[in-house]
Parts: sequence; C-alpha cells; structure tokens
Amino acid sequence: SFALAPEDDGIAAAEYLLARKARRVLVLVGSDDGMRRSATAFREHLASRGGIVIETLTIAEKPVDSTAALQAAAQKEGGVDALFLALKSGQARALAPQLTTAGLAAKLRVSTAQLLSGTGKPEQDKLLDGIAFPAETWSVQGIAGLPSADATGSMLSTARGPAAKLFAFGYDAWLLTAYLERLATQANGKIDGATGDLRIDGFGNIVRSPAWSTFSNGQIVALARSGD
Repeated sequence: SFALAPEDDGIAAAEYLLARKARRVLVLVGSDDGMRRSATAFREHLASRGGIVIETLTIAEKPVDSTAALQAAAQKEGGVDALFLALKSGQARALAPQLTTAGLAAKLRVSTAQLLSGTGKPEQDKLLDGIAFPAETWSVQGIAGLPSADATGSMLSTARGPAAKLFAFGYDAWLLTAYLERLATQANGKIDGATGDLRIDGFGNIVRSPAWSTFSNGQIVALARSGD
C-alpha cells in the first residue's frame, strides 16, 4: 500500500519532534477531517514513543482570540516543548501574534503540509517563519532523473501548482513497481523518491520520510536532511 494520507503528516511530525527531544506538545488543529486525522495520528504516534499531548485546541476557520487558552496551556506543569499545527496557512498566520503574546512563538513548531494552502505572498507569510513542515523532495531539493518541479510544471499542466504533489506521487508509484522486490528483501532497502525516502514495513505498507521545509522571510526554503 502506498498513499499520501493525512495520517502520514501526523506521524512524520511526531518523529520530527521526538528526534529533537520534544515530548510535551501542544496541538492546534483545524476543523476539517484531514486535519483531525493528522492530529489523531500525531497523538497516537507520539504516545507510542513516550511523548504526551498536553492539550489539543481546536481552531476555527476564522480564528478568534485564543490567547487565554494558549497562555493556560503554556503555564501547565511541565511546560511545553513544542507545538504541532494541523492548520491552514491563514489560520496559522492569524494565530502568530497570539502565540507571541502567550510566550510560545520561540518554541519548536511543526506543521502538516496544509500550511502551504493559500501561500505565495511573502509579506504575509513572514508570520510563518520558522515553522517546519513536510514537503516533497522533488519540489524543494530536486531528485536525479527528473527535471526540476518548476521546469516540469512549465511543460505539463498536470505537474503544475497543487497537481505537482500528485505528479510526484505517480512518479514514485512507477518507481515502486520496478524496485518493490529490492525494498522487500533488503534490510535497509530504500528508494530516493520524488515524495521522499521510501521504505517498506513488515505489513507491506510503503513508509515515506518526507523532505522538510520552513519559511524564511516569507519564502519557502529547504531544511537540511537532519532538519536543522
């Protein structure tokens, strides 16, 4: 099985934070089904590795002032190591000043790929600076064997804009048909795919390790492989 499911983003975010010793996490989640699925997968994976979600706050499509709730979460015994944002970019931008007021803006922050929704204006996206989010390796770093995402999009409408993610998924599905036996028989077998590093687990599911990006001065930039 190979899919780009919302749960994948939640699991990847949990792994990202655990690798950085962040175990006490405040979750901010939107109201749509995909975001809730990401948040549930995040909470379950974090708990399975010894982490804890100290609180989950649901953020409306048009956020209201949640400063008091954020401050209360920040002051809980044990504190907050990091934040997981299963939010669209507009929601995250609206919350940014509130996070500052609550003393949470300097915490490690990680999001789902939904953070990319509605972006493209650097003067507004500066509010998202420093938030890490999963992305396709092809779009942020490029991969051997494929032209860049920009070049491909200029030639094919089916690889342009939001469709680029599905193009990368299709390319990886094609790769998997050729290398599935190697993945299944080699202990450390992996494919450097367009959507990320691909491996197979003991149940026959393809496990994807995405590339990571962030915003810097409102522009999307790739993070190093280590996520630093």
